[in-house]
Amino acid sequence: MLKAQLHKIELAQRKGELVDRAQAVSHVFKLARTERDAWLNWPARISAQMAARLNVDAHALHVALDAAVREHLQELGELRPSVD
Repeated sequence: MLKAQLHKIELAQRKGELVDRAQAVSHVFKLARTERDAWLNWPARISAQMAARLNVDAHALHVALDAAVREHLQELGELRPSVD
């Protein structure tokens, strides 16, 4: 039975159906960091346009959006997904 399982794993490896766990974790970490950085930069990019549309103070809107985005990212950072 063990030989059959090993053979199955070796076959899956040869077919490229298995991924290296360390590489997968590293890739997901890089993607998450890129996503976080994009969100952190978003208030600075969009607040002036939104303020003009809404006829409100651009700085006040930027501060409010930045605080909301950071709070939301903090909440998301508390999630601990399992990669088992």
